Amino acid sequence: MPNTVLFKDGSICEDEYQMIGEDGVMPTGNVLLRATELDRLAEVQGKKGLLISVANSPEDYSFPVNQLDLIAIEFAGFNDGRGYSFAALLRRQGFVGELRAVGDVFKDTLNYMKRVSFDSFILKEGKDVNEAAAGLNDFTVPYQASVAVQKASYQTGQ
Repeated sequence: MPNTVLFKDGSICEDEYQMIGEDGVMPTGNVLLRATELDRLAEVQGKKGLLISVANSPEDYSFPVNQLDLIAIEFAGFNDGRGYSFAALLRRQGFVGELRAVGDVFKDTLNYMKRVSFDSFILKEGKDVNEAAAGLNDFTVPYQASVAVQKASYQTGQ
């Protein structure tokens, strides 16, 4: 069953990316590779994506960010902040494509993820994507600065 993708603008669609199956056959179309499959990047015919876990730090690996359309960062648990750090680091390294949060992702985490420049989200199984979409803009003025907001609210007088 395909995953439902929620974008930061509130739009919802089915995931267009496929992963290599257990048989090792490269799917046609857009493909999301695991870090261990990066050597097969040239075989992808559609858009190229990379799924990284918290074990695949962008500081330790040389990801071909200029060849990727999507990087999905897997959150093992909502209390693990490494995914947020990875997103900020990838943007500083020049990645301009789509950043997607996957794994333990739910409504209460989306505003934080948007602030560090995630573009899309696949929610944890069992979470309501429409409820999450409705809550995307629960917070309009962040107190702290971030990758997406250069000045904190107290610095702008808000």
